[in-house]
Parts: sequence; C-alpha cells; structure tokens
Amino acid sequence: MNTGKPKIKKKNNRSLFYRISAWLHLWLGLASGIIIVIICITGITWSFRDEIKDWLNPDLKIDYVSGKKMINPADLYLKAKKLYPKQEISFVWRPTGKAAMVGFGKRNPGFVLFLHPYTGEIIRKPTFKKEFDFFEWTLKGHRFLWLPSEIGRPIINYSTFIFFITLISGLVLWWPKKWTKAMRKQSFSVKWDAKIKRLNYDLHNVFGFYSLIILLVISMTGMYYGLPWFNKFLYFTTSLGKTLPTEREELKNRSPYQPENLAKSLHIAWEDAVKNIDAKGYYVSVPEDSTGTVGLYLYPSHRQFYNIRNFNYDRNTGVRLVNNSAYAAPFEHAEFASKVQKLNYDLHVGSALGGIWGRILYFFITIIGCSLPITGFLVWWFKKKKKGV
Repeated sequence: MNTGKPKIKKKNNRSLFYRISAWLHLWLGLASGIIIVIICITGITWSFRDEIKDWLNPDLKIDYVSGKKMINPADLYLKAKKLYPKQEISFVWRPTGKAAMVGFGKRNPGFVLFLHPYTGEIIRKPTFKKEFDFFEWTLKGHRFLWLPSEIGRPIINYSTFIFFITLISGLVLWWPKKWTKAMRKQSFSVKWDAKIKRLNYDLHNVFGFYSLIILLVISMTGMYYGLPWFNKFLYFTTSLGKTLPTEREELKNRSPYQPENLAKSLHIAWEDAVKNIDAKGYYVSVPEDSTGTVGLYLYPSHRQFYNIRNFNYDRNTGVRLVNNSAYAAPFEHAEFASKVQKLNYDLHVGSALGGIWGRILYFFITIIGCSLPITGFLVWWFKKKKKGV
C-alpha cells in the first residue's frame, strides 16, 4: 500500500572494497555463467574419458606388466606400414593401460590400428571411415565452445579468468562481518530444512567456500594454457623474478635425408630412451617430411603426466638431439618454476592428488563449480523478485 511517504534507503555501511567485490561478483557471474557450466561439464567428461573407454572397449585395455619389455615401437610401425603401404603414419602411441596405436593421417581426425604392446598382435584394424568421437567433441567444447578456434578460445580463456575473479570476490562476500556463533554456523553449514530461497543461498555460499581452493587451482591451471600473460606471470612469481624462457629452437636433423632409414632410426631412438626409464607408456611422433625429427615421450606413471620425459632424434641416423624443452629433464632435477609447469595438467584434472582418487575428488568439486552460476543466478533472481523489479 502506497502511503505517499518517500522510501528511506537503507544505509550501506559496507566498505568500498566489499561493494566493488559484490558488483563484480554479480555482473561478471551473470555474464559468464552459461559458459562456466559448459566448461565444467565438458571438463568432467574429458577427465574420465580413459576409464569410460576402458569400460566400453575391454579388448583395448591392457595393463602394464612389470619387468616385461614392450615391443619396440619401430616394429609396430613396420607392421602397420606393411599392412597399409600407401598410408602415411603419423604416430605410434601406447597410452598407459591401453593397447598400442599406430595412427594414420592427422591425429584428430585420423585412423588407428590397435596392436598388443607386448606381442604385436593386431587387436583392431582401422575402418578408414570418419567416425564421430564423443570425447573429441567434448574437448572442442571445453577448449573453444565448438566455435572456430580464433573465436571460441578467447571466450573460454577469459571466461575462466572471470570465474577466477568471481571466486575471489565470492570469498570477500562470504567472509562474516563478525565471527559470532550464529554467523559461523551460517557460513559453514547448510540449513537443509530451510525454505527454497534460504537453501539455495546456503548451497551457493557454503559449498562455494568449501570448494574454493580446488576451483581456484582448476581455473589458474586453465588460464595457464590459454592466457600467455598469465603463463609469464606465473613463471615470474614461482621463479622469484625470472623471465619465462622463449620457445625452444626448432630441432633439426644433422644428417642428409635418407627416407629408408626412418624405421631403423625409430628403433635406435627407442632403445636409447628406455635405457634408464621404466616406461609404462609412450608416444612416438613420426616426422611428416624430410625436415621433421623423431619425437619420443615416455610415461613413467599411470595416467599422470608431470614426469613425462621427452627426447628427440635425427630421423636419418637415430642420434639424440639436444633438447631443452621443459620435459627433457627429469622432474626431480627441475627448478621449482619448471615443476609448476610440469604439474599443470595433473593439477588441472586432479591426478596430481592421488591419481584416480584425485580426479574423483575433482569430479565432485567441479559439480559444485558447475552449480555456482545456477545458484548464484537464483540468489539474484529471488532478490529481484523481492524488490518487485
């Protein structure tokens, strides 16, 4: 009922910092909410792709056997070349816990021959038909929203940055003005029997607090991949003032082009790389042309990538080339800033915190992250309805 008296505005006794944080939290959250939901859902799906594929394709699941030597990837290369002499081979890959794969054409899309990594037995032949890969589709959504890369990638990258800001501003809004017993209870526990408005607020406020640290880690490691300025800033801070090294010089073959020596060079490269490393898996990049070198990555840990070892070899002789990439040196010998770089992917997906158990923890935390834009929107909507706007 309108009495004709002007409404007296409630005095806002919060600090300017708090009011700025509240404004950023609201409008940045509303602007990026849908994108954050997509990033979270696609990230969860991609993170468990190996376990899902193991379940769907039990014939391709081959565990690591301690003390048993895997077949030299060069032998798998030759076997595939003999079967399909007109096809160009781009890689030989044995993900840990899976069959070895010989890839024809580009990796994505491409065609794959599956072989047993210990016996060389052919498990599954390629169809050479383009097939829909759900997980690659998911990854495209996670990286660039299924848009052209030059459009979608910046949207994803800066939405992640915005999410990082909303997490920090959310902590400011969560922080109790006074640490009374009642405020502590409200800040750390959900009132499950409350009405929908209060329950939604608690889900946003309390669950957001408990998931904050890991969501900050996920967003920061995501920004590492997409924002060069953040990559440089992170290296600068973790190295105590050093500049991020420039991209390593392109490796070049030292000897004249001898295409007939490629298989022999692959064989020599593998025997050299595994001398002192107990590899559970590997990835061999087969050079596309006369200028490309043999790239070899060894996986010492099951579905963890912080300690990958990278080697490069002359495609014509198999001689090891000097490689100064981050993964050329062992993890334990790297400086702290380089260790942070190496750990980035495992921190991003959760495998750094106990392998599969860390990823399971991340699953639940990411579900909360996915819910925050939704519950946050509802908090704003309920307030808007209350004001009668």
